[in-house]
Amino acid sequence: MNNQNANAYDVIVIGSGPAGTAAASICRKKGLHVIVVTQDSEPDESRPLSQGPLESIHPGVSSLLEKIGAQGVEQLAARATYIGINANGNYTELGRDENGIWEGLHIDRQIFNAQLLRKTMEQDVPILFNETVEEFIQDAERITGIKTKSGDLYATCILDASGKKAIAGKKLTFHRKFFSPPLLCWTGISGGITTYPFDPQAAYFIPGEDEWTWLAPQPPDRCAWTRLSMKGDRSLDPPDLLKDYPVIGEVYADNMRWRVFQPVCKEGIVLCGDAAGILDPAAGQGIFNALWSGMYAANAVIACIQDPAYEAFHLARYNQLYTEHFESKVKQLREYYIAQGLSGLTI
Repeated sequence: MNNQNANAYDVIVIGSGPAGTAAASICRKKGLHVIVVTQDSEPDESRPLSQGPLESIHPGVSSLLEKIGAQGVEQLAARATYIGINANGNYTELGRDENGIWEGLHIDRQIFNAQLLRKTMEQDVPILFNETVEEFIQDAERITGIKTKSGDLYATCILDASGKKAIAGKKLTFHRKFFSPPLLCWTGISGGITTYPFDPQAAYFIPGEDEWTWLAPQPPDRCAWTRLSMKGDRSLDPPDLLKDYPVIGEVYADNMRWRVFQPVCKEGIVLCGDAAGILDPAAGQGIFNALWSGMYAANAVIACIQDPAYEAFHLARYNQLYTEHFESKVKQLREYYIAQGLSGLTI
């Protein structure tokens, strides 16, 4: 890095979601000069956030948030709790210890992301809002910076946490490996529920022949739901259990085909979170995996900067660990689907 260049950093992080903020926080704690570049606007505390999609998180997320100095943000974003999962009629507790039964949370993702970002800003990490990465700057085989509408930025290492946009993987034409057919996934919130037709303290996984439904009750009168179909002829309707109640706000839809870039890093750039690989939300660990991979990617970047002679070793180790972790999750999820009577997930 050229220290005489005011636009030069140790690390540029692309994306301000859980993976990006986790990575930026870890790098900043090690004393690195970090900047986050994001297409999002700066959170405006004077304007309440609109009701966004809910996401269910396991209690284990709290321990990761503590490690990046963001403890408590999950509580600020919580809209309901659950203590177990009813899958195809079989109920399983999340767990328990000497303090009692574990509680998972159904959180508002928009609020969660905004609170994470505020915690990152409090750690003196500069954020470049409303910015787009137009292309990457290369020196031979190494990625050395990014071009934005505001100008060029340079860094020793760049960390792509751009989520499903997968900016680096697409622009640098990384190879992508697929593990499933295209999967249509849509999520929404139904309201006006007078009497829940199920236990509001549990989350529900309801399998069908070629689809599943996830229910996240939000007392006193709402329920968030996510549905996935392995066929493309589904309308974006709520589940049958909630068909008599109005949908509140937007219904969000996406293609959640299982996919991962290979490799997930090269000289000067490391991918993490959904920018590296995607599984559908039945895995139930989207935010956990984003935080985990952001933290681990940051440690790989830190090692590359502190020990540049062994950069190839540090990158190879990150690529191996991320790939093995992703493929183990694919195996677990496929086995779980088969056990629930779902098929059609092999290609």
